[in-house]
Amino acid sequence: MAANEHKNLTDVNRHNPKGFETANNDTVCSKSVGSSTTGTDGSLEWIEKSVLKIDNYNIQGYVTSSNANYYYGANMTDGQSPNEYNQAFGASTIGNQTIDGGDFFKVSSLTMTNTCTVKKIFLSGNCTTGAVVSVAICKLSLSDTSAPDAITPILLNEITYTGLSSLDKVIKTADLAPETTLTRGDLLFAMVKTSTAATAFFKLGIEVGYDN
Repeated sequence: MAANEHKNLTDVNRHNPKGFETANNDTVCSKSVGSSTTGTDGSLEWIEKSVLKIDNYNIQGYVTSSNANYYYGANMTDGQSPNEYNQAFGASTIGNQTIDGGDFFKVSSLTMTNTCTVKKIFLSGNCTTGAVVSVAICKLSLSDTSAPDAITPILLNEITYTGLSSLDKVIKTADLAPETTLTRGDLLFAMVKTSTAATAFFKLGIEVGYDN
């Protein structure tokens, strides 16, 4: 009988954990919180890898806009880079205008090292007027053959808030379920616009999760 003990079974003869057959792909076996004082009465559960394997990115900046179009970050050679957003995109809607790849390469951005999913976005901001401030999270997918003078940014998420006519009054908002996918090599960056001429400051916290 001793030969039949679980520790003596070969891998092919061992059974999978409870719930394995119905668990989603890219999940790991864990134990729920439970309610006992000993902290040991949790139940078996399967959790997405992207909930456990995460990175957090921060983007901040300010814009002094003269119109309702988007602006993106200053070139690295500008003394206010990467915080000032002073380059005019030329449109109020992402996708309606292109970016010069050579110029954009001089702009601060985040490079994704692996395929991931944007899980949460937190935004704090203010504004000198009661303008509606829109912060767009965008990506560029570059390649060796990308046309340097005509790259179209892709809008991933847009968060808006209404200014309180004071740089001392902060507004907080969030998107806790954007579920936006990024691939290795994508450049992640922000653009900002105000509905009327105004100065606005913003801080973004972006959480991404990895399945692999």
